[in-house]
This record gives sequence, C-alpha cells and structure tokens, in this order.
Amino acid sequence: MSTPTTPSAELLREVALIACGRREGKTRSCRSCARKAPGLLSIATTGALDALAAAICGSLSSACQDCRSKAETITGITLDAPCVA
Repeated sequence: MSTPTTPSAELLREVALIACGRREGKTRSCRSCARKAPGLLSIATTGALDALAAAICGSLSSACQDCRSKAETITGITLDAPCVA
C-alpha cells in the first residue's frame, strides 16, 4: 500500500509560476498565485481541466484561452509528480 506524499515546495512553486504567467526573467509568482498553488495542484491531480482553468482565471463559469493553456501545462507536470492527494 502506498502512502500519499505532500507536494514538494518545488512543485508548488512551479504550479504557482505557471498560474502567474511564466516569461523570460520571471523566477517567482505573485503572492496570490503562491497561495492558490496547493488548491490548483489538488484540482490538477483530478484531471479536471475546465475546473483548473476556471480556478486560475478566477472565473465562475469559464476561463480564457491563456488560462486553459496554463491548466494543460500544470496538469502535464503533475502527471510526473508523486502522489499529492
């Protein structure tokens, strides 16, 4: 039986940076995105892309294309991460 592990600080930082918007020279996310990272990661592990994109975008019903792309990226990196449930 495997035991769940807590997400690494590095993984949370990566999720926060993706949600905040990666660009050249940017190495850290804003505080708001850093606070949202654990919740975003939790959503990402379920595979619910629409819900993740909406959480990133801050929209109650839908998300913009940029946030949908961020959600896909975050979901992709969580596939390689150890269990974070």
